Amino acid sequence: MHIIYLHGFCSSVASFKAQLVKNYIEQLDEDSVFLCDLPPSPVQAMSIIESHIASLGDTPWGLVGSSLGGFYATYLSEKYNKKAVLINPAVDAQVLLRHVLGKNENYHTGEVFDFTEEHLSELEKLHVPTLTHAENFLLLTQTGDEVLDFQKGVDYYQGSRQVVIEGGDHGFTDYANYLDKTFDFLSS
Repeated sequence: MHIIYLHGFCSSVASFKAQLVKNYIEQLDEDSVFLCDLPPSPVQAMSIIESHIASLGDTPWGLVGSSLGGFYATYLSEKYNKKAVLINPAVDAQVLLRHVLGKNENYHTGEVFDFTEEHLSELEKLHVPTLTHAENFLLLTQTGDEVLDFQKGVDYYQGSRQVVIEGGDHGFTDYANYLDKTFDFLSS
């Protein structure tokens, strides 16, 4: 099983969750992972990801997405009918990210970039209003998320498998405890 890991806004493949996924897969010896620093433009990010998907041929694959990466993973899962594990996903990124218009800095690389109205429009085009394959999703969400309303995720991903954890935070700092659940779901 090939895993495509999608990080969140202002994040990178250096994030601890991306590295946990990478290390977990390396321990399995047989699987592979795609990690890529996604550009701020959703259109450019999709171009990179979908080019990678096209290169996979018949290789089975699934998605793991955190926050904005969860939003992207939702779009891709629905488009390709593939399984996805979503970690505190940004259900309505096109609305949520309006407050960060302007200059932003990547947490890991220090790169400063402009997030624009055009980027919000690009996100709007990727938004999936209603899921058609809810069974393809595993939602991992924490009630203590200080960035996103966890209840929106619970409502939006109705019909999917859900693990709602009391407390926690947006970074999902105890994600290491959910790696087995992640990979069991993707490979089932």
